[in-house]
Amino acid sequence: METVLYSLTSVLLRSGNSVFDRLSYGLRRQSILVLNFANNFVPFLLLAALLPLLPWENKTGWTMYANPKLALFAASVQGVAFAFSYGFRHLTVARVNIVSRVGDVLIPLVLMLAGRTVHWTEYLFALAVSGCSLLAAGGMSESRKTLWLPAFFITGAVIVQSLCGELFFQGKSSDVATNLEVSTALMFWRSAVCLVLLLVFGSKGLMTSQLGELVEDRRARINLMVRGLFTMGNQVAFVMALATGNRVVAWPILNSVTLFSLVFANAFIQEAPARREVFAVVAIVSLAVLKATL
Repeated sequence: METVLYSLTSVLLRSGNSVFDRLSYGLRRQSILVLNFANNFVPFLLLAALLPLLPWENKTGWTMYANPKLALFAASVQGVAFAFSYGFRHLTVARVNIVSRVGDVLIPLVLMLAGRTVHWTEYLFALAVSGCSLLAAGGMSESRKTLWLPAFFITGAVIVQSLCGELFFQGKSSDVATNLEVSTALMFWRSAVCLVLLLVFGSKGLMTSQLGELVEDRRARINLMVRGLFTMGNQVAFVMALATGNRVVAWPILNSVTLFSLVFANAFIQEAPARREVFAVVAIVSLAVLKATL
């Protein structure tokens, strides 16, 4: 039950962020490197401001930041963020959902090969979630060429993320204080990865102008802060969902984020979902609730 609730909370918050990402990357054509750095650094600052509120006896201090497994997991999470950013650059929210479904079927198999015990009901759940998502694939007007590259990037990224998550979270505590520190360190390393890539590959002129816009433009500042708050809540719920231990159940829900984004995309950027896409959202939620009560 905990796993499903944390996963759904993470998904709902990330769904709001997906609309910001489609608007920024796909419609406004803003820099993926610049915005990924800003969208990670602001939540890191917000989470860091909460750490002094934790009881001293529960704090791990700087040792969390020096954990190589956490750094590797953070890099894999950021890889997924980049893969979805690429998807939102070229496809609608609904289409990104469709191309991201392959990973849900492959993740349990990959975890099994890595030594994780996967019960048949857990794999059946992953298949059911993926099947509901693929119901949204009917009536596609895009050519296969348009879809296969985002599908390849996203599938590869989510598989690597699941393996790195398994490596880091084995035997980890799921208490709130510890996971708040994990979330803060995770955002630190994600920000660091983005900053390095930005300095190495980013255009200096573009970086300066777009970072300046984020500071000077009122709407851009509001978007950045709202997205930062969503990301902060999502990251904590994301870590809590994985730390509960039932990651085979968590991953299909966590990777269904773009399904729930359809509602927000329709409301805010007029990307209206088809009926089959709405049905898929209802089916995913129903399956998650059923799994939580069994």
